[in-house]
Amino acid sequence: MAEKDRKRWDEWYGGDELAMGSEPPEFIRDCRLCLPRSGRALDVACGEGQVVTWLARRGMSAVGLDISERALQKAARLSRETNVEQRTEFAAWDLEQGLPELDGEFDLITCLRYYQPSLMPALRARLAPGGLLLLEVRMVTPEKDGRFRADPGETLGFAGDLHVHLYREGRIGDRDGAQLLAQRPPVSRMVFESSPQPGAEASRD
Repeated sequence: MAEKDRKRWDEWYGGDELAMGSEPPEFIRDCRLCLPRSGRALDVACGEGQVVTWLARRGMSAVGLDISERALQKAARLSRETNVEQRTEFAAWDLEQGLPELDGEFDLITCLRYYQPSLMPALRARLAPGGLLLLEVRMVTPEKDGRFRADPGETLGFAGDLHVHLYREGRIGDRDGAQLLAQRPPVSRMVFESSPQPGAEASRD
């Protein structure tokens, strides 16, 4: 399955232009006031590196993992073009096999638009004290199900014993999804740039 997935994503990212544009997903930008500007970050299923380079521009050292060599080539190019290559690192990895060997802990771990429940315990375990976990996944709907979508309520469980600052699911923008921001103690107070969507659940911080 790994080789099939690699080929599929290499084809998806095959063009010279960035398939997903130059900016990271809206959710991480909505949370920008809450996110650290220093320390170490890990982006899981990083694609073309939009999240990694955005975090590096803000001052973090960031690592991106993805199965697609083609996507990682474009990610490295984006980091050079934005002058953050000294603070970024990219590695090809089949995430269905878990995480690779990584040194140390991370102050921020992001996993956006990628669904892999088996990774969640490992991601929580790699958070530094006070580290943040930021997740966004698509959800199963009556019209759409499949391997890469979460069931209702499932994403909230990915927080485990972390403190949940923000959780929302349902219709978010133009898609059905779930979003989570959770923190390993010690817990800080959060300030959000945007209000939760209708039907959202948030902490009382």
